[in-house]
Amino acid sequence: MKVVGLDQGSDYLKKLPSPPTYFGSKAKAHYKRFGSILISGNQLKRIHLPALEVLAENYEQWEWAIREIRTKNKNTHGSGYIQKFSSGAKNISVEVTLKRDAEKAIMQCFKQFGLDPRSEKELKGSMDPSQGDLFEGFNQRKNAF
Repeated sequence: MKVVGLDQGSDYLKKLPSPPTYFGSKAKAHYKRFGSILISGNQLKRIHLPALEVLAENYEQWEWAIREIRTKNKNTHGSGYIQKFSSGAKNISVEVTLKRDAEKAIMQCFKQFGLDPRSEKELKGSMDPSQGDLFEGFNQRKNAF
């Protein structure tokens, strides 16, 4: 895969490479949408492209699972969440499992990119003002002697 548009020696991408050819149309759209968001925030590096691909693919799976759950629930209320077997046993549906697994992968990617409030703070290295700066305190003590 050829990556173009690097910022003079920086690892941050300025232009999003084409989505993988094996993606479906919805995953390609998610790849472009999330990639554009990350590029505009100067957050996408070449090494992050596999995570972007995982994010796009799982987002497509998550949407599919939600649509399937809703469709089944329209036919019989609750049937999108619970799978009933001929033996009478019940379990959560395959769609709920797929949705849950896709959500976990999506949230992991969000954390990596700082797209949730907590990881955004961690990635930006923000500090609680009430805690102070350890190095600043050290320098002040050093200069006092």
